[in-house]
Amino acid sequence: MRKLIATAIILSLAALPALAETASKKGEPVDVNPATPGSTSLLRSDWEYNTGGYLDFVPTTGGSHDGWGEWFLTCIQNNTGYDVKLVEFGFPCCGPATGNYGWVVWLTAGYGAPAGTADTADFYGGPWSPVDTSPDTFPPTTYTYLDMSGEGVIIPNGGWFVFGYDVTGNGGQTTYNGVETWAWYSGYWDSDVSWGRTAILQFKADYWTTPVQAESWSAVKSLF
Repeated sequence: MRKLIATAIILSLAALPALAETASKKGEPVDVNPATPGSTSLLRSDWEYNTGGYLDFVPTTGGSHDGWGEWFLTCIQNNTGYDVKLVEFGFPCCGPATGNYGWVVWLTAGYGAPAGTADTADFYGGPWSPVDTSPDTFPPTTYTYLDMSGEGVIIPNGGWFVFGYDVTGNGGQTTYNGVETWAWYSGYWDSDVSWGRTAILQFKADYWTTPVQAESWSAVKSLF
């Protein structure tokens, strides 16, 4: 009898339609495209990080700008033992190339989404446009790489920083993997953890030494 009940349950589950991928926290289904990787960054740096666990991680799902969140970001501690300078961002995403996009960096006192505003000395930001200009690629797997080497963003050793980007089409995500990310949703920074997702965000940084000002020998001797 138990075997018959178990068989009936298995057959009933098999008859159910497969759960659709969603780009919205409201659970709205979307058509899924094959998850194939896009371009790969050739830049090699001292510190390289991707929330997916390895460089150029291929998203397995995604979130829409108007259903999941307008911005995606995460918070990381610089535990390299050195001050570092950000040299590249990588975001798997899609959206029309209108130029009305942005990247952001906050230097913060500790772990978490930014509690302050952008009007501080510890905030950096700028414009960018995605390589994949389709408004609805899902999941978005083509990375857009941003050259950060000229932005002068220095993360002190031991310091925390938040970084992310403005989503106007879809942003790449994966099933929650232990890395917390946030989305700007309904007027606040909403954690993706409770929704079982991790947004895919990547950066590269180089060790940084504060330049020493050159002094003439006579100027040095005058100090003694």
